Amino acid sequence: MKQFGQNLQKLRTNNNMTQEDLGKLLSVSQSTIAYYESGKKQPSLETIVVIADYFRVSADYLLDRVNSLDTSPVLQTTEISHENLNLLQRLNSLTDADRKEIESYIQFKERSKK
Repeated sequence: MKQFGQNLQKLRTNNNMTQEDLGKLLSVSQSTIAYYESGKKQPSLETIVVIADYFRVSADYLLDRVNSLDTSPVLQTTEISHENLNLLQRLNSLTDADRKEIESYIQFKERSKK
């Protein structure tokens, strides 16, 4: 996954972000971002999805399954605000039981609108 780290670093620097900035977005430390970029640590699948959505690239690009950023499928149909990405990351950090409880509450709210 060394190429993942290089692709992440390229996206981050092209967007004028520090490792600390990206770490805050992902709710991880600056050193974790450094480990991702050096290939010493691998992010979870959920984290890869959040990174891909944030930078509007495909997970295939991040995982080096395409040749360059120019040929990667850019996410144009998915519009996720930074606020919603932050919420998604916060949800991902919860336990399965807590996420199920929140999902139940959302279903309750949806039913109450009908």
